[in-house]
Amino acid sequence: MSAQRKYIAWLIMLFMVISSGWFYNNSLANNEESYHKIGRGLFYLKEVYETVSRNYVDELDPEALSKSAIEGMLEDFDPYTVFFEDPGSHQMRMITRGKYGGVGMEIGVQDKIITVIAPMEGTPAKRAGIRAGDIITKIDGTSMTDLSLQDASQKLRGKVGTKVTIEIKRPGLSTPISMDLTREEIIIKDVSYASFIEPGTAYIRLSAFSDKASKELKDAIYNLKSQGEIESVILDLRGNPGGLLTAAVEVANVFLPPGTMVVSTRGSHENENKFFTKESPILPNEPLVVLVNRASASASEIVAGAIQDLDRGVLVGTETFGKGLVQKVYPIDKVSQAYLKITTAKYYVPSGRSIQKEDYKKKNEMFLDLSDSLEYNKEVAFYTNNNRVVHGGGGIKPDIEIKNSDGDRYMDALISKSIIFQFAVEYLSKHPELETSGGIEVSDAVMAELNTYISEQDFDFELEGEEQLAKFLAIAKEQSYSADIQDLVNVAIQKLGVEKKKKFITNNTVIKSLLEEEFAEKFGGSTARIEISIRNDEQIAKALTVLSNMGEYQEILAINE
Repeated sequence: MSAQRKYIAWLIMLFMVISSGWFYNNSLANNEESYHKIGRGLFYLKEVYETVSRNYVDELDPEALSKSAIEGMLEDFDPYTVFFEDPGSHQMRMITRGKYGGVGMEIGVQDKIITVIAPMEGTPAKRAGIRAGDIITKIDGTSMTDLSLQDASQKLRGKVGTKVTIEIKRPGLSTPISMDLTREEIIIKDVSYASFIEPGTAYIRLSAFSDKASKELKDAIYNLKSQGEIESVILDLRGNPGGLLTAAVEVANVFLPPGTMVVSTRGSHENENKFFTKESPILPNEPLVVLVNRASASASEIVAGAIQDLDRGVLVGTETFGKGLVQKVYPIDKVSQAYLKITTAKYYVPSGRSIQKEDYKKKNEMFLDLSDSLEYNKEVAFYTNNNRVVHGGGGIKPDIEIKNSDGDRYMDALISKSIIFQFAVEYLSKHPELETSGGIEVSDAVMAELNTYISEQDFDFELEGEEQLAKFLAIAKEQSYSADIQDLVNVAIQKLGVEKKKKFITNNTVIKSLLEEEFAEKFGGSTARIEISIRNDEQIAKALTVLSNMGEYQEILAINE
């Protein structure tokens, strides 16, 4: 029997085992209609797989065919229900424990090229002299030309103690550099920054929720307390994509008394589970501001939602992402380390509201129950401990909404194309003497160089309405509209061109701040970048204002004393 036939026979046997045993253990087994639907579905899967395998014009890889079937099956679910293979379980360790075997550098795609964003302090990459802006051309002899960012990351990670050879191209050098690095255990810090930013005001940036998030947060607080009294706190959850639900409860426990319900979960196949704080809080009464934005998700929203619902602190920033779904990881094959991550429940913050966006699943006939639409109605009122009205239906809305300087199309294009990052890399490659200077002042002369650099790049962006004007002009020419109409449209397009050229000047302050941050990171790493960004941050400035005015703080939280 061929390998393919054996695989098909194994699959048929698996279906038979499932159909003979699982039905009766499932709650749907008592429902005759559901029983027949499951049986018919499994029968279709088996027959289609076998028929295609036997009769398709080309020889098929049976394993690839089954994976394709799995992907098709999961396609209509939410984006967090996925099948993945994780040789060495590097991804699992990184998700749960915040550590993995690797060389320690953040990489990204800049202008379609895999580029080093920043090496991490104290890692093989940093010690080897890898710099921000280095272009990775090969890993262990494999060209990066056709590999994705995920593929490159997977190649860099591996068992601690093993070696990896990296070839990089560095701006300013004509020949590539080859480096042999030995992988070490890379520990990702959940607390990426903690310091007093004003006398008595502690600022703590929490970047993830691994199983060590609470310990790192407590350690940071104890360290700050050793330096002086903590009178108020700013907890920054912006850009924090979340992590472990239990870690969120433990982090909330730093500010909330024991026995407080932080979050509950429930789903179609799961009874309600409630998660309570267990320990005495380290900071039970200190005035608290939590910073959130669109990239604050999942566990970040649990903490922010609990703090808001329990009137423990003031939320400042922009509405959060709206991911209120709970995932569990089930091992599918322990030998090959294949897993299925499934959304099993939704979480609900103390007021009872769900913060999950409505569009997490496709509303098709696969889902039997779509009756929970009230959960997504933003007009439905929920109440905090102090009877303040809050709403669910997609993210946590802050008590004070302060939008950063975003939404400007010029800035969006400048950042998305990594123009400022690239300029900083090239500027330093042209001025190697600055490497020992410890920093650089972004003077008017440097800004003028940046403006020239931008104009020399293949850089363009569209102002609001520009596309519509261009389309109308094309229609006007096609329909032979009068020359006067066409001239008016041409004049409008030209005037928009003039406006576009002014954008560097109108955004000068923001651009200068971003360039200062880029230079700071090149000289002093991520900590130096954060320290520069704090000085220019509108949301932090508002948080400081609120914390300095207890009357405003108590009014927001409806505290009556």
